[in-house]
Amino acid sequence: MLASRIIDFVRGEGDRDFDSLAAEAFALHFEKSPPFRRLAEAAAVTPETIGSWRDIPMIPTLAFKTQTLAIDEPREVFRSSGTTNPTPSVHHHPYPDLYRAVIDATFPQALLDGLDSPPMLSLVPSRELAPDSSLAFMLDHAMERWGGPGSQSVIGPAGIRATDVRGFLAARQRDGRPSLVLSTAFSLVQFLDVLDRLKLSFRLPQGSRIFETGGYKGRSRELSRDQMIGLVQERLGVGSAMVIREYGMTELTSHFYSHSQSDLKDRFTPPAWVRFRVLDPATLEEATPGEPGLLAVCDLANVGSALHVLTEDLAIENEGAFRLVGRASGAELRGCSLLSEELAG
Repeated sequence: MLASRIIDFVRGEGDRDFDSLAAEAFALHFEKSPPFRRLAEAAAVTPETIGSWRDIPMIPTLAFKTQTLAIDEPREVFRSSGTTNPTPSVHHHPYPDLYRAVIDATFPQALLDGLDSPPMLSLVPSRELAPDSSLAFMLDHAMERWGGPGSQSVIGPAGIRATDVRGFLAARQRDGRPSLVLSTAFSLVQFLDVLDRLKLSFRLPQGSRIFETGGYKGRSRELSRDQMIGLVQERLGVGSAMVIREYGMTELTSHFYSHSQSDLKDRFTPPAWVRFRVLDPATLEEATPGEPGLLAVCDLANVGSALHVLTEDLAIENEGAFRLVGRASGAELRGCSLLSEELAG
């Protein structure tokens, strides 16, 4: 089974020829996904003519709002969050074991270097509260697998449980155990605001770090990156090098992480089973080096849904990594809309 072989690739085993696996995945999608086949035929791309992963037709994230993109019976259904768009993206995921393999291959390398079963404080709703959240799936798995004694989620139906937050942070100051705080950007702002209201500051033990993902999505006041880092340092005693950013989305299975080095901290690097391009929004051709464009991601771990995804994020490529520079406007998404129409037939 192709998904099993991609799991081996993710684990650093078996066939690691990206283009051959991508071509095989393309043929499977061409056979089993009617919307994708329509798109491929419109682009005159078939299993016999494909040359490399770049030839695989892109599916815009907009299509996840209207199309069921799955080549097998889904075992998980993930929905995007946010308040700015009432229609969520829906990722019908047939291979949750592949998602777990991706987490196992990337999360500890990015977040746990030098940490042995750290206590984890999650500012993200658990799967019990958010059963259709891909981020909840990811962080629940991470906490169960690597979280040490004292790990807990402090988000309830009414929001952050301030008493539990204070208890966790105070315990870490006493026992000296480096810890890991897991949060979205907007939850991190709320968390810091809680500490500010309570007039509390802590000094987490050396080696502690912050996992930060996502944007604000209209749910809280927005802070610049420097403002947020300043508050994290002031309230938690964690420096900028230990705030690790993650880039992911409901429509993708794999994740990108930032570097901790100061000169690379804003760059995201793909894992071995992922390729990316930055495309001119007007032509969907590769953008001039150094110029912003739409980020497109070819993710082998998306073998069950959409292999080559065109996002709505603007990025700049830099030496095999990329830096995010914002979200595309309506005009810049015209190419995405046209691709979505072709998928719909």
